[in-house]
Amino acid sequence: MSVYDSKDLMSYNAAAREFDVPVTTLKLAVAQGSLRSINQDGAEWLFRLDVEQFVKRTIKRGAGNRVVTRINR
Repeated sequence: MSVYDSKDLMSYNAAAREFDVPVTTLKLAVAQGSLRSINQDGAEWLFRLDVEQFVKRTIKRGAGNRVVTRINR
């Protein structure tokens, strides 16, 4: 079975397109240890479920985390 047959593994670019996250955010998460990746045949792959949980946990938490107006003091 090759990597391309598996629905559980994604490349960085595919994960960025599917979850609307920059590739650099995913690479930074892997470097910090909050996201797992595997190295197979010279390419790095991400686990789909891990990326989905990472995006839900950190980025897509709702409109409450975004500052839409300036805070005046």
